[in-house]
Amino acid sequence: MDYTFFGVQIAVKAFFKDPLRQQLAKVIAESAAEQTLFEKRAFWKRVGAVLNEAMPVFELGYWDLIRGGKAQGEFETWCSEIEGALATEREEMGARADEVSRLSANKDYILFTAAVLVERGSNSDLTLGERCDLPESEYFTRQTMSRLVATFPLLNFVNVQADAVYLMPGSEDDGFSQEDLFGGGYEYLKPLK
Repeated sequence: MDYTFFGVQIAVKAFFKDPLRQQLAKVIAESAAEQTLFEKRAFWKRVGAVLNEAMPVFELGYWDLIRGGKAQGEFETWCSEIEGALATEREEMGARADEVSRLSANKDYILFTAAVLVERGSNSDLTLGERCDLPESEYFTRQTMSRLVATFPLLNFVNVQADAVYLMPGSEDDGFSQEDLFGGGYEYLKPLK
């Protein structure tokens, strides 16, 4: 079967005592691993609603739509790279940010990532095509990122082969600095207008 990959990654400026990270983590943690189509749509609506409230502080972002032979590999690459970098176990997290891998003690950003793999030619694929059909000048704006996040609940999950959502870092007491993002493997993120 032929697939289409769609992924969005957003660095959000998380202010001190801002509940955004906690709210997103709660929505993600409370979702069941196996969901009905109704539950899946409701989950993505909740994620989108919480995240898009923070649109004014979307600082950096990236998205991609890939159809055909490379779509499945791209989905697997996004997921495996994030899961490999994400500390999820108590022993991995420690009490403080890992000073060896972090370039600054500032913890100003959280990184949200969402990705889907849909059947090519399905109504979900058509929806993705319509939502991503943008003038190049609008590719990397806060409004575009908000629009793209709002695309996930519009999909018909009968046609979705796989979906994934990640919130990084894995600890609610941690975050990324601007230096971490620009010097830590996230150089592809674009400043958002």
